Amino acid sequence: MENDSQKHIDDIDLNNQNNTFQTGELFHYLGFTRDTLRHYETMGFINPCHDQTNNYRQYGFDEIYKLLVIEFYKKRGFTLAEINQLLDQDQLTHLTDNFNQKQAAIEQEIHKQQLLLLKLADTQAFCQSLPQHLNQFSIMDFPLYEIVSSFSAISTFDEYQEKVLAHLNLADEDLLTNMIRCVTFDASQYHDTEMHLVALAADRETGKNYLNNGPCLHIVVESGRYSDATNQVIDKTRLAAYQWAKKNQLRLTGTVYLHVRLILFHDNIEQAFVEAWAPIDQNNY
Repeated sequence: MENDSQKHIDDIDLNNQNNTFQTGELFHYLGFTRDTLRHYETMGFINPCHDQTNNYRQYGFDEIYKLLVIEFYKKRGFTLAEINQLLDQDQLTHLTDNFNQKQAAIEQEIHKQQLLLLKLADTQAFCQSLPQHLNQFSIMDFPLYEIVSSFSAISTFDEYQEKVLAHLNLADEDLLTNMIRCVTFDASQYHDTEMHLVALAADRETGKNYLNNGPCLHIVVESGRYSDATNQVIDKTRLAAYQWAKKNQLRLTGTVYLHVRLILFHDNIEQAFVEAWAPIDQNNY
């Protein structure tokens, strides 16, 4: 009785193995589009026969089973070229190596996407807080940034190779996010300026240079590159900063850090939103 029962387990599959299906039927039953089937056929994954009466493609059990196997590997992140190699593997150890490599590649891609999400969240938070800080002074703590390298100005592109690109992973990082302009000034004028390539740091380490972190007079200003209006905005901001600090009985150290946070273009005219941080004298705070 057990043998009779066992004999019937695969009867349905055995009876269906001679069935064939046309392209439209495969789309209806399994979701494979005509373009997908033609592409798989071109790559040599499947080789459907043709109906002699109408020349329509006919897909048998073996071809359909190959389609299911292809989808199995595609849903694990393998490209068709990789699947073609996988299906030709004759040892499980080689297949396991392929799985390990694919897993490592996917984990690296996940890490990259997580970094993108963090950057998007940071920029989104800046946009949401922009109305609160645009042309409005407040006291905020400036993060701790390590100075990775320094160069003359954002426009000295001949210095980038050695002082910027050599220290930056352009696969994950953009230039603007990692550059901060340092300007020294007093109540009457600006004195000097320098660009710094920076990296956020958790703590200070001996032998490394850092921007001055801690309480700062903070404001977001709108400016445009190379325009007289830009200089006027920055100068007015400097004067307003001194007036605000004096009114609130604070003393500035004479340094301001300028960080470009967002740039838009209207009719090819640049609109930049720059975060300005002016450290406050700790002895007077």
